[in-house]
Amino acid sequence: MWLKRNKYVPVLPDFLALCERNYAQLNRYLAADPQPGQTSDVSINPQHCYRVSVTEVAPFTTTLRIELLPPNHVLFRPGFVVRLYHDAQLAEVLSCQQISRFKARYDYPNTDMLLPDEKLQINLLLRDWLKLCACQGYNNKELAFS
Repeated sequence: MWLKRNKYVPVLPDFLALCERNYAQLNRYLAADPQPGQTSDVSINPQHCYRVSVTEVAPFTTTLRIELLPPNHVLFRPGFVVRLYHDAQLAEVLSCQQISRFKARYDYPNTDMLLPDEKLQINLLLRDWLKLCACQGYNNKELAFS
């Protein structure tokens, strides 16, 4: 007998709590009045330095790009585009690598082989990156945007 797989159903309160925590952590990298073009480098260790760049500022949102600075011969450069919603105090990943416009739920299997909870997974990946920065005692040379 084949087991019927239940469809993934997003749990909105859990997702919003994750986005709230990510927002609070990302605020460590923001100046009081962020402007497009501002950057901040976050060194986790000598081999892993990330750049957090402000790409867009609107009245209630700020969009950030987070990317690994290129050491020699990098094949994999992890990166995020994250939108901060200041009125709701939420941070949501808009794109990760070359994938963007995530749906809340995907049927599985699908042609792009995305997980049923892909949107949740990429926001968890951002959370894990932020935890890594905190656990490794990141070194932000500027302490604010330059």
